[in-house]
Amino acid sequence: MTLTGRRAIAIASLALVSAAPAHAQTSWSDRGYVDVSGWYQAASISFTDVQRPITFGEPAAINTTYNVPSAAGFDAAGGVRIWRNLAAGAGVSFFSRSASGSIAAQVPHPFYFNRARAVAGDASDLTHHETALHVRLTWFAPLRGRWQLALSGGPSWFVVGQDLVTAVSVTQAYPFDTADFAGVTSARQSKSRVGFNAGGDLDYMLRPKVGLGVGATFSRASVPLGDALNVDAGGLRVGGGLRFRF
Repeated sequence: MTLTGRRAIAIASLALVSAAPAHAQTSWSDRGYVDVSGWYQAASISFTDVQRPITFGEPAAINTTYNVPSAAGFDAAGGVRIWRNLAAGAGVSFFSRSASGSIAAQVPHPFYFNRARAVAGDASDLTHHETALHVRLTWFAPLRGRWQLALSGGPSWFVVGQDLVTAVSVTQAYPFDTADFAGVTSARQSKSRVGFNAGGDLDYMLRPKVGLGVGATFSRASVPLGDALNVDAGGLRVGGGLRFRF
């Protein structure tokens, strides 16, 4: 678990402990909740992969650095009260973005071994998508008036898909001592992994069963997309949306 993840859990835990005394004043009386939100993740995602396809009888080396820009997405969650102010539930989040790749490759010579040509270029439209199922225990702390505080945490199941560069195409002419970058071939790789989530939400109930809320969540999992490639899924997200009680 990363240092950032430990800090997020520690902050959420401290906030939960500090909010718990509110039960002595006001108990959460609803049977359950449904939240629908949009969110924004400001941090970009970067990672590097190396592919070694066989070209002209020896392996090429294709080093690609990927960048997934900041993203917006949505999530929906719901749960039921199981004890006092504590609810058990789950939520689903999703986003998809077009990533870019910066490529530096060594392409073997068609006639001679150990005389690879260096080529470099950029690739675009390398789709990155992420779907997650978050299982949560949530403590609801009614505050003054129509305000409510909700603090949650639990395990998450992430599915990450990424278009990975598997080969480069080049233009070349006799005597083939040099080559120029022409394009890439990519293939979709998708894997899943278990991680965690923690977050907080501040809600204002416009009606007894309908309100608006803003909050922040941190989730993380390290997803292996290749033998030597691990991609961090999740991150810090802020957002808001509709809050329903029943």
